[in-house]
Amino acid sequence: MDGSKKARSSKFGDNVLKITEPFEIYKLDCKDMISNTDAFKLRNALLTMKFKKKSCDLYSFGQSPDFNLLPRNQKPKEVLQFLELLQKIKEKISIYLEKKFNKTISVSCSKYDNGDYLLCHDDCVDDRSVAFIYYLNYDWLSEWGGTLDVYSVDNNFNAKKKVHSINPEFNTMIFFPVGKNTYHQVAENVSNFPRLSINGWFHSVDKNWGCNKQKIELPSPIYLPILFLSSAKSKGFTGISIQPIFDDPLYKEAIQEKFIEDGYIMCEDFFTSNMIDMVSNEIFSNELEWKEKGPLNKRHYKYVELDKIPFRLMFIVNFLKTDHMFKFFKDCTGLDFSGVSIEVQRWHGGHYMVSGGNDGLHCLSVLSVYLFFSRCFGSMSENVKDDVHYVFEDRNTLAAKFACKPQHNTIFMVNRKSDMESYVKYCKKVDGHAWTVIVANYLVKNSLDCNVRLKQMTN
Repeated sequence: MDGSKKARSSKFGDNVLKITEPFEIYKLDCKDMISNTDAFKLRNALLTMKFKKKSCDLYSFGQSPDFNLLPRNQKPKEVLQFLELLQKIKEKISIYLEKKFNKTISVSCSKYDNGDYLLCHDDCVDDRSVAFIYYLNYDWLSEWGGTLDVYSVDNNFNAKKKVHSINPEFNTMIFFPVGKNTYHQVAENVSNFPRLSINGWFHSVDKNWGCNKQKIELPSPIYLPILFLSSAKSKGFTGISIQPIFDDPLYKEAIQEKFIEDGYIMCEDFFTSNMIDMVSNEIFSNELEWKEKGPLNKRHYKYVELDKIPFRLMFIVNFLKTDHMFKFFKDCTGLDFSGVSIEVQRWHGGHYMVSGGNDGLHCLSVLSVYLFFSRCFGSMSENVKDDVHYVFEDRNTLAAKFACKPQHNTIFMVNRKSDMESYVKYCKKVDGHAWTVIVANYLVKNSLDCNVRLKQMTN
């Protein structure tokens, strides 16, 4: 742990290691307060408790009820003893950090099984003042994952870069003051052993962190429809690249009917086999210059700059900008469009986009079009719920409306209304999934907010 130093205190002795960058983090060796033998007993007692599996865009792990909300007769004696110790630790931390806490302590046990994780976040919720994590993992190896990763921030207080990975060392406690720069995550557990910790927050009457006013992003660039001078030329390209059935008016009418009813549709075998063969050579080439997409508290995947895209793939990207494809998607959805943004993305283990992570589409009404390519990579099961990656939900209720999983040579169209949120579930390393997708977001006409933003971006 680079950038760390011993911090002396009459309350903790020499048992505290202080990490100064990217924010103040303290590692407390607890062996003088709880023996390793008693820590093992506590671990065994915790494993007898009931854990509820929690899963959303940000995390997947098992969690016990809050210890302080459980009836006394449902708490193992080892847990009761730890809660007494935690009160003493709280008093010491209060003096050590010169912070005044209220009576509230949030404390529960988290169990990370194979494939579980907690993505990058800052803990800035309500009156949380100091976060703590007490580790109960004996001889945990860093290559198993499950590390506490901490991040630096950029000028907008977004997570920029992983700075440290702290191994969950047995019978130690990590604590740090919560602030708008305290981004951290629990890396995916890629082992077959449960990662166990007791964690929570000491609370304060006054928040020690201010509102994080982050800059609103806009999709860029926005392309206006390009006029295809020759109708025969556009139809000719469509004929050699897209399956002929998609040019059938009756088929497009059937797609539109289903799309209007459900708000989305996925169609298989979109491109012809010849086009797939040609494009696959470029999409799956090791020569593509993939770049990381952040900030890491919102999203993490790879993309390639449009001016670095090889010829055949660029041909498809450019064709998505044409008035011919604007009309094609209008025929398929009944929507009309004023512009489009396009990105070629690469997804594999460790990638994600949390709800609200795609700020460029915030409060915009768009048709989101996904063209999936996943040949030669980890197959996805029809029966495994975790293989669903793209989730769309109501912004106010955060209730999932529909979802899809990437499938090779499919096109997925979804009516992303301004009151809809979306996320891409964390792609687990243990699953081995990977895919490439061309994402085209067509801005729906007759949306005041959309027209104002489009004017701003084209001036």
